[in-house]
Formats: sequence, structure tokens, C-alpha cells
Amino acid sequence: MTELTIDQKIEQLKKITRQDGDDKYAQALYELAQIYRLEKKDIEQAEYYFKLIEKNDDPQAYADAQFALGWIYEGKKDIERAIYYYKRVKKNSNTKCFSMAQYRLGQIYLEHKNDVEQAIYYLKLVEKNDSYGLYEIAQFTIGIFHYGEPQLASKYFLQACDSEIPWLASLANFSLGHIAYVSNNNLQSAKSYFQKVIYTNATFSAYIIAQIMLALLNSGHDYLFENIEEYNDQVIDPINKIRELTVDIQKQLLVDFKLDKTLCEQEQQFERSVAHYTKPGVLFNLLKNEPSDFRLNVVDFMNDPTENQLLSNWLGIKRDSNNDIKSFLASFSFNHNSLNQFRLYGNENNIVGSSVSIVFDQQFFGSDVYRSINDDSINLLNQNLTSKLTANTDMLNKAKNGSDVNRSINDDSINFLNQNLTSKLTANTDMINKAENNTKIVKDNDISPLYPLSLFRCVYFDPETNYISIAKRNLYSFYLEHQSCDPEVINSKWQKYLDLLDEENKISDIRKLLKDIRKQIKKLKNNKIIQVISNLDQLISLALMPISCLIKHAAFEDEDECRIIYITHIADEKIQAPHDYASANSLFINYAKIEEYIDKIYLGPQCQPYHRLWITNHVRKSNNNSIKVIQSEMPLR
Repeated sequence: MTELTIDQKIEQLKKITRQDGDDKYAQALYELAQIYRLEKKDIEQAEYYFKLIEKNDDPQAYADAQFALGWIYEGKKDIERAIYYYKRVKKNSNTKCFSMAQYRLGQIYLEHKNDVEQAIYYLKLVEKNDSYGLYEIAQFTIGIFHYGEPQLASKYFLQACDSEIPWLASLANFSLGHIAYVSNNNLQSAKSYFQKVIYTNATFSAYIIAQIMLALLNSGHDYLFENIEEYNDQVIDPINKIRELTVDIQKQLLVDFKLDKTLCEQEQQFERSVAHYTKPGVLFNLLKNEPSDFRLNVVDFMNDPTENQLLSNWLGIKRDSNNDIKSFLASFSFNHNSLNQFRLYGNENNIVGSSVSIVFDQQFFGSDVYRSINDDSINLLNQNLTSKLTANTDMLNKAKNGSDVNRSINDDSINFLNQNLTSKLTANTDMINKAENNTKIVKDNDISPLYPLSLFRCVYFDPETNYISIAKRNLYSFYLEHQSCDPEVINSKWQKYLDLLDEENKISDIRKLLKDIRKQIKKLKNNKIIQVISNLDQLISLALMPISCLIKHAAFEDEDECRIIYITHIADEKIQAPHDYASANSLFINYAKIEEYIDKIYLGPQCQPYHRLWITNHVRKSNNNSIKVIQSEMPLR
């Protein structure tokens, strides 16, 4: 049966009237509104059909429509109308939708009204059985605003400490550990809670503080810092600064595939696709029968034993191979038809040059730096709707002064929540989209947790000479692409590419940022007081991880490599282990199915005839005319 087009669906739905039944009519109106909003991107028509749904038609569809209207007006920055529609969602009509609406009202009163009392009122209305994590987030948020009342705050944090949302559970356990240490002087409870704080990007500061506190508590040196300013200035601030500088370098290396902002057509961009060199057998598994996912592999078992170590060695940081935080990555090249890479990567049966080069278009990758440093369960934050859970001055003073504190070690460490993390306590874009489509939020395990990760070019660095370059297309790739053009024209295109890339200024900025990182590390290393923190090098390494595996030795410069990276805790459920013993030295994470993102497949100069046959056969049988299969003519003796 032929699938209906969007316009045909619209016409069929418009034929449904009240005479067909109130429920059916309401459902048709709701589906029309969703089609116009999500498929047609016509918000005005979506509003029109949502507003036609009446409560007596179908109470549940009516509640869904009111929530959707609130969402639309919130997106339009018409906050008063958003509040109006959210308040029309009633609990007895749709419990799940009701919880969503109360949560959004709480966020609005925090973000737009600066009315903490009203925000807490609505957050308390979020139902415990909402099953999407909203209740736990709401409880944690309320706990923040009761931080000056340790016993009450703990009551709310306990509701979130076992959450299936990793970043939320970590923040809740961190907060409980902080209260146990500062307010209750209960060292064992503090240690127990701090041990449950796991790493995600959203919990970086909390994880760092928890690890430092565990090191101090285990060594009996938790008395070292007697005031907030000393603790922050000597330990926390430098590590957070290193992380900030690291992310600034990563921003310089982001591949956004739009170097020339004046061009509308992506096909005209100089950087529009990248290649992954691999074995034909791997490509077979990625395409044939029940295709497997493209994988990110753990850095620890990569072929290059110095992988991920060049930067730490240059900075004088000792790396711990037993560290529980791991980087997973996949490598690509700006040069799609490279003889050297055909020789080095993906050869089967010891036949040099037998590999394939899979050319991916830009849709395979994201465009946000922060996804790739892994916000884990909150991968891509909705920046426009993030809540500002910054406690006001009176509340902060209450938090500082309201407790009987014998140990004053950083009673303001909770400020990192207000400054860096609490803005991340809203649902991510994927969750928001689910809420828009179905008036509900799903756990991240129910959606693709990784795709799309952003792509970053590598830095080629020689620590002996201080030479630095960044990955890019080589001049030869321009000659291969524009074979019919005169050399002058090709060289002109190459020069324009270099100008747009702005390599010289990028390198200058990277040098400065690396110098600043070195300065912060020196500040930490020269502080004799904090040398009792046995895991200090490990924590500095963690701050550097977003760029550690992007900085390679200059000897590999001709590879012009770029990478997608995912940083996570070794207990992450997304990490997969091979089923066969022969592959037991590998861990990986599934990323995405690849066929719809392939632009070309280059067959290596010694790619075997049977490999060439099945690849060509698969592409033709799948009627995927957009994939070009090209035999590399690179000379290989």
C-alpha cells in the first residue's frame, strides 16, 4: 500500500467532522496541528487547529492541545499567554501532561518572573509517577532553594539521588555529601554520597569537588582549607579554568562545514564531507542484511601507543591508565582518496591498499561543541528555555549563615550549581522534541543518546620545536576535485580555502590557550599545600580530555585527521563489549546507521574484485543512486 504524502494526510484529516464522533474529530484536529507544526513548520495553522479542540470533545486531547499552545507561546516569548495555556491543563484530564505543564510553569517563574515562591509552588505539583524524570528534577530544584535548611534540602535531594538520569543522580548525591560534611559533620555519610558522583560534562565541577573531598577525607587532610576563598582559589578555580581553556581550544577546532558563510548551497563549501578508511569487511557489516551501527572505539586500545598522551606529557601530567573516565572516538580525514591512508588503514588479508574510504556528508555530524564533551543525559541543551536557578542574595546568605557549621570548607561550593550547572537542569532538545510531539518526556535511553556528535580537526604538534598546524584539506585534493580546471584556477580556490580557514589566527589562539593552561597547571603544581591530593594529576587530565585525543604528533600531519569524541564513565550503559574472546581487547559505543549519510565509497587501489562486486551490487540493488562507488587510481606497487 502506497504511503500517503503529507498533503494527502491533511486532506483526509480535514474531511473528518464532529459528525464522525467527538473523539475522532478531536484526534484529527490534534494530528492536523502537529503536522502543520512539525512537518509544514506553519505555527499559525498549528495554533488554529489546536484552538479548535474543545474540552468536551476529548479531555485528554484538549489537555495535550493546551500544553502544545503553551509551548508555542513560550517559544514566541509571549510568556503571559504561555502561562495562560499551561494553567488550563488539568490533572484529571491528563496526568502526564499536567506534570509537564507544572514543570514548565515552575521554569517560567524562575526564568522570566524571578519568583522563587511561585516556582516552588508549581514544581511541587509535578506528580511523582510522571515516569519521565520531571518529578526528580523538580524535587532537586526545590532542594537547591532550601539549601540553607540542610534537613529540608536533604529531603528533596533524596528524591533524586537514585534517578536513572545520571547527571541528576550525581548532583543530588553531591549535594547530600556536601550537607553531610558541612552541616552534620558526618564524614562517613559524606564519603558515601561523594562516591556516587559520576562524571558527565554537566557534573564536571561536582565530580572534581567530590574526588578532591574523597582524597582529603581518605588521607585525613580535610582540615587543610579553613575558608571558602582559599579552597576555591587554590584548587577548584584553577581546574575549572583549565577546563574552560580546553573547551575554548575545542571551539577553535570545530568543523562546521560552513567556512564561507555567504554561500547558501552546501555543495559549494570547501569542507563538505570527510572520509573514514576501513576494511571492506567492516563496510559489509555496516551495510548488508541487518546493518550494524558505526562504532566509536575506546582510546586505550588504539594502535598508536602514544595516542592521547602527547599533551599530558608536554604539560608534565602523569596519566592514570586505570582512570574510570574514558574517551571513545572515530577518525576521519579531509582527504578522501589518499594513497598513504589506503596503505596504512583497513587492509584485509595483509594486502596493502585493499581498504575502502567511506565519504560521509556533513549530516552525519553535529554542530555543537558541548555535545562532544558529553552532557550525557542532557546532551544538547535547549539554550532558550534553560532555567535560571540562581538563588538570590538573601537565600545565599541563608545558605552560608543558617547552619551550625564547624567545618567551613567551601560552604559556597554549591555556587557552581548556580553558575555553571543549574542552567542545565532543563530537558534537552531531544527530550523537548519528544514533549512537543507526544506531550511527554522520555528517558535518554529511549532515544539516540549520541547522534549527532560534532567533528573536530586534529592539531599537529611537535613539542621539541613548538611546531603547530591543524588538519585541513591538502592542495592535491583540490587538483583531484577540479581536474578540468587550469592550475591557476585550482590554486586560487586553494588560497581562498586557506583564507576562509584562517589557520594562522586559529594556531595563534591555540598557542595562547595552551600557554594559559600551562600557567594554571604550574599554579597547581607549585602549591605545596595541595600536594596531599593524590589524584590531582588525574583530575587535571580529566579537565583536558576534550582535546587530549585531538592533539597529535606533527609526524602524522599528512593524515589531516578529524574526530568525533565521546567522553564518559566506564560504567556507562552505552559501552558495549565484544561477544567473542578474540576481540576482548576492545570496547565500543554504537553511534548510528550510516547508509543515508554516505556520499561516495572509494575502493582502494588493491581492493579485491569480490569486495568491489558486492559493494557495487549492494549500492545498485538498494537503488541508492546518491552513493557513488569509485575505484581509486592511486599508483601502488
